[in-house]
Amino acid sequence: MSTASAPRRLRGQELLAAVAEGTAGAVGEEFLRCLASNVAEAFAAKMVLIAEASDPSGIHVRVLTCWNDGDFLEPFEYDTAGTPCGVVTEYPWVSFPEALTERFPGALTAVEFGLNSYVAVCLTSSENVHLGHIAVLDTRPMEAGEQDIAALRIFASRASAELERRNQARALEASRARVIEAADAERRRVGRDLHDGAQQRLLAVSNLLRVARMKADEPAEELLATAAQELEQAHAELRELARGLHPVALSERGLPAALESLCAASEHEVVLDITDDELPDEIAAAAYYVAAESLANCARYAQASRVEVHIQARAGELHVDVADDGIGGADTAAGTGLSGLADRVEVLNGCFDVESPAGEGTRVHASIPLAA
Repeated sequence: MSTASAPRRLRGQELLAAVAEGTAGAVGEEFLRCLASNVAEAFAAKMVLIAEASDPSGIHVRVLTCWNDGDFLEPFEYDTAGTPCGVVTEYPWVSFPEALTERFPGALTAVEFGLNSYVAVCLTSSENVHLGHIAVLDTRPMEAGEQDIAALRIFASRASAELERRNQARALEASRARVIEAADAERRRVGRDLHDGAQQRLLAVSNLLRVARMKADEPAEELLATAAQELEQAHAELRELARGLHPVALSERGLPAALESLCAASEHEVVLDITDDELPDEIAAAAYYVAAESLANCARYAQASRVEVHIQARAGELHVDVADDGIGGADTAAGTGLSGLADRVEVLNGCFDVESPAGEGTRVHASIPLAA
């Protein structure tokens, strides 16, 4: 009767070459997964995990990828106090060749999986800020020589670069979100000030002119009529400016009413199909601006006779479609309107695209997840 031999443990340069080959060409999340599985195979270890610290103290981590005995576990989080991972923040690398759970009875994952040995390397940023760690664990005693640690630290550097890239991407996304949020808040403030201040004053002056015209003689009445026309034009222009900044109707009456108000004076035939579902403020605002900018571009450039606006929720996303029957040929690279819409949608983890073949009209589409 034969028994299966234990997997062969690689050492030094052989370990380095095997992991390098196994991770070659992998990037992003795939690199982390390849790194975990290939390190586990090279060390002949039961488990390898790559954890990201929630802050430089390393007291709480989220395991981004964990290879366990031939399969990946779902991501999980834990506090490092009372575990060997809590020691990693203090040293470039740590090793406990045996008796792991006796040293760290609070290491519940090690206890659950019967792990007996541990070696880990600290992950740090280019500015030497603690980012997390990569750990190798096994049920059997596991000695790690200097060459093994050196090889592991090489791949830890690559993992650190990936974590730093992810952090920078998150920071950039958060920055874009803050810029849009601040701009929207300022739009709302200025729009409200115009609505409650300048527009109301113009309306009052218009009423006074109307009364004056009723009481004036004919020469004065003509002058007052001209003044009234100019005032009405100024009021209309100010109303459009306020609507472009942030529509009061969107805040007070919701997306359908805001778009109905926007389209009331349109020169085109506009077909609206707008969901009545209650939407988060930032998603409703994004949908409004996609529709508003698309309708404005249609009025300026499309030479269209009909526009259709469909905004409906499907499969957990809000889909915004604006299509016209104009001349097409819209250039998404020209101006900032469409690129600004793309930024707004992408900040909400959505997708934005424009189809505008020459002579076949223009279709603007955005899809925005309704839940984080």
